[in-house]
Amino acid sequence: MSPEPVAADRAYLLLKTDILSGRFSPGRAIIERVVAIEYGVSISPIRDAAQRLVGEHLLEIGTGGGFRVPIATPAAVRDLYSWHDHLVRHLIKVQMPTELLTPQPWILRDIVGGEKIARAATGLFRALADQAINREHARSLHAANDRLQAIRLREHLVMDNLDMELQQITAAINCGSGLNRFSVLRAYHRRRMRRAEKISDSLRPLG
Repeated sequence: MSPEPVAADRAYLLLKTDILSGRFSPGRAIIERVVAIEYGVSISPIRDAAQRLVGEHLLEIGTGGGFRVPIATPAAVRDLYSWHDHLVRHLIKVQMPTELLTPQPWILRDIVGGEKIARAATGLFRALADQAINREHARSLHAANDRLQAIRLREHLVMDNLDMELQQITAAINCGSGLNRFSVLRAYHRRRMRRAEKISDSLRPLG
């Protein structure tokens, strides 16, 4: 029997939020019983939520069953940044933003340093996706953005000047022109692609 819709939706939102926040590191198994107790639901809604997140590539089926967060190999990290770069530049090529974008974090309170910059970057690209006329394009950019969120949380460990870089990206999207806009966006993504191995290493669980 399918789980109650309210419980399943609640479990989905809670589990997705925890994954995007980096609480569950890449390669870590999701212990359904423990998560169900914490979220105040039965195991059935947790499994339903996990299956939905498998479809979004935020979880995968574990080797021995169950679910785990996908391992962020250097190749996977590099491919995600490359795909995100393609989506962002294509969107701007066919449609400029109709409103000025601001790199606002999801939650401003009690967030500092690398996490604040990571959330601000995600907020900026989410706002860009929200303005897309082509809804398939918007869904693709939202999905790529979500999958990059946990990775962005570790960028500050291997790169510096992220705040200044984000300001440059914002300016390029909002009021850049021609090749300059695309070169800034390309440089932003290529910088991360070149550091894919170090970013991947930073995501590995300790022990």
